[in-house]
Amino acid sequence: MPRLPRSRDDAVTQLRQDLQTHSWPRMQLTLLVSLTGGSGLLASFLLLHAGLHNMALRYPVALLVAYGAFLLLLWLWLRTRADDWTELPDAGIDLPLPSGRSSGPSWSPGGGGQFGGGGSSASFDAPVPLRAFSSDTPGSAVGKGLSDGVGDGLGSIADAADADELVIPLLVIALAVGLALSSLYVIYSAPTLFAELLLDGALSASLYRRLRTIERRHWVSTALRRTALPFALTALLLAGVGWGLQTAAPGAHTLGQALHQAGDAP
Repeated sequence: MPRLPRSRDDAVTQLRQDLQTHSWPRMQLTLLVSLTGGSGLLASFLLLHAGLHNMALRYPVALLVAYGAFLLLLWLWLRTRADDWTELPDAGIDLPLPSGRSSGPSWSPGGGGQFGGGGSSASFDAPVPLRAFSSDTPGSAVGKGLSDGVGDGLGSIADAADADELVIPLLVIALAVGLALSSLYVIYSAPTLFAELLLDGALSASLYRRLRTIERRHWVSTALRRTALPFALTALLLAGVGWGLQTAAPGAHTLGQALHQAGDAP
């Protein structure tokens, strides 16, 4: 006869195995993350039209709204799955199993959007050698030195101009990579996250009465413990990217405007 779990980790492991057997937790969480990203974009749009033009502030605030939507989506997932998990039967089975009312996951995978950016580049030709000094005159060495100095100076200006034009595309790339990494981290942890949410939010109190050694937590604290760090790091990234975009493209209030300015640069 299967044994009852002796610890919280043991219970989470068994629930995780059941989830991976009877559903696709990572695909389900991919849908939730996609909906979260959409809510963040909508929040940023509404904040912009409400007068919050500072990207360094608007982007983190929009992410905070999106995180609230993410927690709400987790709660909805928990409610839809709660009916599929019953109490521990008297026969002594180790953990509740899905009731079998559905043969597949209750959520279908979704997709997210993507964006990219590009910039323009400019170059300056090396200056024409000065003709004020001929190679046949005593001052030819001075002329050559002056010509080389002017050429080096203009070359440095050209390099600086090219670097400035690459700032916005590099910021966009950093933003895309950061968002992808944080999303993948959360999605990868889906089996464990959902298992802990089920343990803390969906299973009945009789489980904890029979398994007194298992620590009981609120599902919100579990969700925060599992997801708050990647969202916080993403908020810092968004603030930094927003500040960089406004510095590189003064007057721009959106990512699109900043990219437009980069494309129009001479």
